[in-house]
Amino acid sequence: MADPERRFYRAARVANEAVDGWLPDHAVGVSNGKIIDVLPAADAPADETVDLGDVSLLPGLVEGHTHIPCPPRVDAFDIISEEPNEPALMRAAHAVGLALHSGITTMRDLGSKNEVVFAVREAISSGVIPGPRLLAAGAPITRTMDHCWFWGGEADSPEAVRTMAQAHVDQGADVLKVMASGGNFTPTSNPRDRQYPPETIREIVEAGKSGGIEVAAHTHAAEGIRAAVEGGVRHLIHCRWLSANPEEGFRYDAELAQRIADEGIWVNPTIGLGLLASEARERGDAAPRRNPNLRGSSPREQGLEILRDMRDRGVRFTSGLDMGMAYADFNRAPAEAWAFVEDVGLSEWQALRIMTCDTAGAIGVGEQVGKLVRGYDADLAAFPGDPAGDIRDLNRPVFVMQSGEVVVSPS
Repeated sequence: MADPERRFYRAARVANEAVDGWLPDHAVGVSNGKIIDVLPAADAPADETVDLGDVSLLPGLVEGHTHIPCPPRVDAFDIISEEPNEPALMRAAHAVGLALHSGITTMRDLGSKNEVVFAVREAISSGVIPGPRLLAAGAPITRTMDHCWFWGGEADSPEAVRTMAQAHVDQGADVLKVMASGGNFTPTSNPRDRQYPPETIREIVEAGKSGGIEVAAHTHAAEGIRAAVEGGVRHLIHCRWLSANPEEGFRYDAELAQRIADEGIWVNPTIGLGLLASEARERGDAAPRRNPNLRGSSPREQGLEILRDMRDRGVRFTSGLDMGMAYADFNRAPAEAWAFVEDVGLSEWQALRIMTCDTAGAIGVGEQVGKLVRGYDADLAAFPGDPAGDIRDLNRPVFVMQSGEVVVSPS
């Protein structure tokens, strides 16, 4: 008996299993929310085939760093640091819908109120609202009045930190987030300061192990990077290498960078956010208020040179735009891929793998999503043009499917 739900989606270019080349004129078979085949279009049943045309068909995008209650505006801090949960929930519901329609079928939130992000995750998984499959950290663990304190994760002593981390595990967090250094966004924080010593961070890592989950560490400061690595963290966010000395700017430790590469620690450099901010400055757009505690300079080009050295040492990168920050709206994930190619010197296919299978593997869903492979969830995104030839073609999909459900249809 024929399967009434079976369809084959034909495209001029379909990503191969390794996401490192195109299969010309192929089709992806879908049934019951799963990929059932990838085959030449000529071999697909004509009466079950949907022809998407001259598009590039990729796995659904995987976005590794969001803050779904945040409005991507220059005055976001003033809004989210004071508002109650109700408007934050409504804004978060809008954000995940916008992300899904932009081709993001899986996303990881790395800092929001527990009462907001866990509720949105449940609403998506139960079908109440549309959105990418959502992995959530809950409130990031941070010192009193330090970076993102307003989300409710303040803890200072090793005992308080372990208790906070265990509470997140017990509430069903998919990952834990620690602020290993200060951050730009919070005016009572200093991005050049380390927050916790390695032994305190290890308390969070051990709590995560009790629930089978890993830890991501916000790291602007060089000493925060070292504390996170020595504490056993598996994901470094930003990884900017800011010196504690404002006159020095950066303090890059090539030996520590090699250790990061050798131990397979993932790095989310959030360079797409820098690219969008740079383009906003060129347009003359309003800028966020400068953190009053951040002194000295940290030129973007010097930071990119550091990333290129990390690339050459074999450091593994993930996607993650830091969505919810100024300029980083929830449909702008491709900017991270653009920056990997234009600013770091990766190939287009390397960037496309980062946006799909690499980040899927990093965040623990690589056996489920991130590739067009039989048995994987049917998450698809089709883009006009050829992003393997021009990475800026990775933008505004004309077709999106999540778990076999069409979200965006060709016009």
